[in-house]
Amino acid sequence: MNNAKGFSLIELLIASAVGLLAIGIVGSVFLSGHNAANKRSLELMLQQDVNDALRSIKEDVLRAGYVSGGSSSLKISGASKTVYINPSNNCLAYTYQDKTGTQKYYSIYYKDENKIVYKELSSAVDTTTACSVSYANSLIYEKSIKVTDFNISSEVVSSSSATSQYITIALTAEVKNNPSISTEKVIKVKIRNWQ
Repeated sequence: MNNAKGFSLIELLIASAVGLLAIGIVGSVFLSGHNAANKRSLELMLQQDVNDALRSIKEDVLRAGYVSGGSSSLKISGASKTVYINPSNNCLAYTYQDKTGTQKYYSIYYKDENKIVYKELSSAVDTTTACSVSYANSLIYEKSIKVTDFNISSEVVSSSSATSQYITIALTAEVKNNPSISTEKVIKVKIRNWQ
């Protein structure tokens, strides 16, 4: 006299199918959210690295030519302007005097394969050797970021008493394992030190 009823096989199969469908929907929403967060994280990493690189270049270039108490700016030997630009390899080189009065020489910022490199030199350089240094350091995180383009251009700005220049720097980069995530940034810097 048992009137206890259980689930039939069809009811059990329908319940299992609905449960699996619900788990699949929740899983796909979770995975798409995870992928979107991962992509956004890569975008932010790329943006931050490129912004930091350009900020570093800008801060260094603004020091170019500085000499305390001097009537003219320091220039790399053979350069006609405070910041020397080699158009053949988009290299930027300059010199300045630090706060202790020591002249610092920089050969800085050029594209080497898929990265932007820089080198600080403590000995004198000239325009023929400034952009051909070895053992330079990468300015970006080269394991994750690939620099696809780096361009530097200069425009002369003159007044009645002095000449200066605008430096335009364009940097294009992408994430190495996901080329669809890329960025292009351009900055303009007016050299403060007169020639």
